[in-house]
Amino acid sequence: MKVIIVGTSHVGFEATQTLLKEVQNVDIHLFEQDDKMSFMG
Repeated sequence: MKVIIVGTSHVGFEATQTLLKEVQNVDIHLFEQDDKMSFMG
């Protein structure tokens, strides 16, 4: 499964964590406006 997540604050972070735990063979691409991923954006 391929997944694109735009924005890594709050919901994007939780979605990433859930996908990594629940889905095998997931290919996640994260897009964030800032240089680094952060729970608090």
